[in-house]
Amino acid sequence: MYINIACGDTYLPEWKNFDYSPHSAAVRKTNLLDRLPINDSCADVIYSSHFLEHIPRNAVHAFISECFRVLKSGGRLRFVLPDLEELCRTYLFYRGRGENNNADFLLLEMIDQCVRSTPGGELGAYYTHLSSDIAIHEQELAFILERTGHIFSPKLPLKNSLHFIEIVQKIHSRLETIYCKAVISLLPKAFRQQNVSTTSVGEKHQWIYDFFTVQQLLTKVGFIEVKKMTFNTSLIPNFPLFPLDLMSDGSPRKGYESMYIEALKP
Repeated sequence: MYINIACGDTYLPEWKNFDYSPHSAAVRKTNLLDRLPINDSCADVIYSSHFLEHIPRNAVHAFISECFRVLKSGGRLRFVLPDLEELCRTYLFYRGRGENNNADFLLLEMIDQCVRSTPGGELGAYYTHLSSDIAIHEQELAFILERTGHIFSPKLPLKNSLHFIEIVQKIHSRLETIYCKAVISLLPKAFRQQNVSTTSVGEKHQWIYDFFTVQQLLTKVGFIEVKKMTFNTSLIPNFPLFPLDLMSDGSPRKGYESMYIEALKP
C-alpha cells in the first residue's frame, strides 16, 4: 500500500491519495489532521509534499504519529518541504551580491506565506503582476521556476464544461467560504483586522523547518534512519520520482529550495 497525503493534483491512480480539496475521483476527501482512514501497520510507503509546513505547530506531532501508526515495520516515509537553511543561505547570497530583485523575492516568499491574512497574499499579487506580461518578466519568471517549480502560463479561456466532481467541489468551497465569512463578520472589527485570516485551507504556512528540526520531530515519534535525500534520489525501492518529485525534463517539481527527507519505521 502506497499513500500520498495532501496530494493536490499530483498523484498516482494506483496509490491511495488523500486531500482536503480533491479535484479527482482518484483522490479521497479527508481531514488530514484527524485520524487517517487507514488501518494500523498496513502501509509500505507514505509520501507527502509541501504539507508539513501548513500544519499548525500543536498538531504536527499528532500528524507524524498517524504516519507512524499506519506504516508497516520496515515502511518508509518521504516528506518534501521548504528548506529554511537553503532559503536563508540563498537569500544572503543574493543580497550580498547586490542582486536585490532575487533577494526581495526570497524574502517575500518566506514571510508572506506565514503572515498573509487574505487569499494569495502579497505573493499572489506579485504572481498576478508577473502573469500580466510573461514576455517582459521572463527573467523573474525563470528565477521563480528554478526556485519553486511554479510555472506561469498565459490565462486560458474558461472551460465550457466541468466534471461532476469539480462542480461539487466548487459548490462546497463556495458555501464553506460564505459560512466562514458570515461567522467572521460577527467578530469586533479591530479583532478581525489584527487576528483573522481568510486564507484557504492549506494555503498558509504555519512554520518553516530545516533538516535538523524535522529530524527531531521524526525521531521523537519513533522513526529511525532519518536522512536528507535529493529531488532525484530515494532509498525507497522503485520510488516514482517522476511524476512526484521530478518534472519530465529532470528538474525538481518543487524547485531547488525544497528538501527531501526519508525515515524508516523500525
